[in-house]
Amino acid sequence: MIQRPSRPVGITILAVLEILIGIVGLLASLAIIGLSALFSTLPRVGSLLGTLGLVIGGVVLFFSLIWLATGVGFVHGRGWSWTLGVIFSILSLLGAIGALTIGLITGGVGGLVFWGLMLYYLTRIHVKAFFGKGGLPLSPAYGLPYSLGPQVNQPQIATNPGYGRPSIAGPPVTFPPISQGSSTSIPSSIPVSSTAASPIASNSRQSPICPYCHNTLPMGTRKCLTCGAAL
Repeated sequence: MIQRPSRPVGITILAVLEILIGIVGLLASLAIIGLSALFSTLPRVGSLLGTLGLVIGGVVLFFSLIWLATGVGFVHGRGWSWTLGVIFSILSLLGAIGALTIGLITGGVGGLVFWGLMLYYLTRIHVKAFFGKGGLPLSPAYGLPYSLGPQVNQPQIATNPGYGRPSIAGPPVTFPPISQGSSTSIPSSIPVSSTAASPIASNSRQSPICPYCHNTLPMGTRKCLTCGAAL
């Protein structure tokens, strides 16, 4: 499994700023709502000021909560916080452009620079990788744990179509038991050529055999060389 890269320093700075903005916004919204409740007691314009203060305080409270949640999401690398950061950066850029059109040069230029840099930074590859919004860069730190190339010094198993299949064996061949004192005979089922059988037959007719131990004796021998019996 590929591990997520560590949190970039810029994301940590942005998270701290957003959390501070959220906290300040919460305090400001509570102050606006409290003042609107106080102004609502004034005669004539009290209800108007109270309603306007409640609307402004509610809007500030809403955006402060979003900024606070975005900062916490930046700390933990949540994907939804990256989406909120990009959306708010785009909206803030549009607001900075609107400020320039009405003559707020300082606020407009400052907003364009700050929110433009934030949007540029959030779309970097390593930042998106931290939030899980893009592929990891092709570097050894984020590479695959195993190489996809040919393995070296690995045992190679030759492929054999017949490997693992049972071999086809013929019917078993049985041989008669050979007992001591009996001559060896070849089964009739096995054919023997005449050229191979003729020397054996001729030798058996010419060489004498001991009647006691049944060993073949040399020609002209009158005494068995094995058991010593006289012929």
